[in-house]
Amino acid sequence: MKKILIIGSNSFTGSHLTHYCLQNGYRVIGISRSEEYPSVMLPYRYSGNDANFSFHQMDINKDLNKIFKLSDKEKPCIIANYAAQGEVRNSWRYPDQWYETNCMGIVRLTEELRKRDYIQKYISASTPEVYGSTEDAIKESHNYYPSTPYGASKLAGDLHLFTLSKRYSFPVVFTRSANVYGIHQQLYRIIPRTIIYLTMGKVIQLHGEGKAERSFVHIRDVAEATMKVAEKGIDGEIYHISPSDNQVSIFSLVKMICLMMNVSFENSVELITKNYGQDSKYSINSKKIRTELGWKPKISLEEGIQETIDWIEKNWKVISKMPLEYIHQP
Repeated sequence: MKKILIIGSNSFTGSHLTHYCLQNGYRVIGISRSEEYPSVMLPYRYSGNDANFSFHQMDINKDLNKIFKLSDKEKPCIIANYAAQGEVRNSWRYPDQWYETNCMGIVRLTEELRKRDYIQKYISASTPEVYGSTEDAIKESHNYYPSTPYGASKLAGDLHLFTLSKRYSFPVVFTRSANVYGIHQQLYRIIPRTIIYLTMGKVIQLHGEGKAERSFVHIRDVAEATMKVAEKGIDGEIYHISPSDNQVSIFSLVKMICLMMNVSFENSVELITKNYGQDSKYSINSKKIRTELGWKPKISLEEGIQETIDWIEKNWKVISKMPLEYIHQP
């Protein structure tokens, strides 16, 4: 049985990759700095498909020796790293913490992992925010121009990994995904937050008047794409993961959810001018992963949103008692 070590297995993307790998015959070793979340937020616990999973609470900024010891014991052929400070708004408030994890944490981690010959692939979960705001569907060769501390800190970590690839042939591959969404997502993210607010009859504030444009790709499609990159991707290469035709404004996205839930958009939304320094648009071209690795998204935005509505409705007693705001952990 192949083994994969997933750092940040508590994260939304990391937990779905865990679930996907368990469904496809992998033994998964999960690491996160926090205790495991309630099962409603973890797809592999929620489904009960967790027999070949083990969890270890460790922090890449504090427990590196423990991580290396665990890795050397398990000898995973694939390591996927989702450990990151990832909330854009708060990266302006605590930029040093974002650089500590997203750059220096990666440097310390991979300077040791590059010496392990059992690692066949190291997946670096990067972000389109390293490019800054983009107007056209850009390719992987696009210039870097980050405009947030989050984007800049992620780019700094990526650049170090590029040097390890060139100097030591470290088998790193990079994934940069459009906005992910789906069931089990953190409740403060735009799609679950909107559904919850509408269910509660609360007004949703759209910062920047909802003009920012994003493309949304379902989390299960991202998990499948990630494993295609892990199993077939070329070392040192970047792979964009995105849909082809669902670039929408946040304004339009929330309006769509209102229509699907039969709730008045006009009575449910407040437009706020301030946008907290976020980029206006991300648009990435995923032709490379489609043509070279044979991936394509399967789940439409409408289908994924309806699934999320149903999940929240089914688990409302639990979800309604959970915090709806981002809780910062230094």
